[in-house]
Amino acid sequence: MFASMKRKALSFSSGKWAGKARALLPLLAGLLLCGITLAAAGRRIATVEKDIRRQANPVEVVVAALPIAVGEAFGERNLAKKAVPSSGTGQRNVPAGDFELLLGARAKTAIDPGEPVLWTDVEEPYDTDAFSRIVLPGRRAMTLGVDTTSSFAGLLHPGDRVDLLVETSDANSAGWIRNIPVIAVDRDHHRLAHPSDKTETSTVTLMVTPGEGTRIARGSGKVHWFLRNPEDNVSVAPSPRLQSAASLGVEIWKGGMNVTHIAAAREVRD
Repeated sequence: MFASMKRKALSFSSGKWAGKARALLPLLAGLLLCGITLAAAGRRIATVEKDIRRQANPVEVVVAALPIAVGEAFGERNLAKKAVPSSGTGQRNVPAGDFELLLGARAKTAIDPGEPVLWTDVEEPYDTDAFSRIVLPGRRAMTLGVDTTSSFAGLLHPGDRVDLLVETSDANSAGWIRNIPVIAVDRDHHRLAHPSDKTETSTVTLMVTPGEGTRIARGSGKVHWFLRNPEDNVSVAPSPRLQSAASLGVEIWKGGMNVTHIAAAREVRD
């Protein structure tokens, strides 16, 4: 009899707890859904706050002060600077710092007042077919592959001048080629078409004499680049010994190659 009463008590207790568990399930599910909703709301609020902070950080770009027709020249009269949210700008926008680069260029498309001026709205000063006309008579265009170091972190522009130290197949010899004009950087052959914020450069085109091009091509491929002031036309004077050799028409040959310029570079370094 006692055992029967104990079984009935256990059965009653188990049924009671099962009923409580069934009653708590909707509450637990509600708490879980509430937690998921709060987490999603928190992420949404964080995204909105980020957008607000980005829009609250304006940047200055160049805009049209007056209606600009196709082919019209840009000038201080029809251009202005305007602060806009950074979220609404891109790489095609002309930053206020490049305002002067637009002066004198012409519009490729019509621009309404207050509209931002984009680099794609600027008519390139040269036609692609006429690029060869930039090369002066007696000179040749030579394109070299460059990296971040040799392009001076993207600061090299058409119109700059460089000095090259070209290593030869002999690891202990190298030769200088000085005051070489840069006529193109990548596909851009005018400073206006090469934005200053462009940091990745893959090729640079130089205008060289046939002799300079031969010396670069015959090198080992290792070229050291040195940027110079375009107005610095001072060349390094050769040593008295090389001056006398040159005046006598003496050439230095090694292994069937004329290495007079390499010897001159050594004397200059020494």
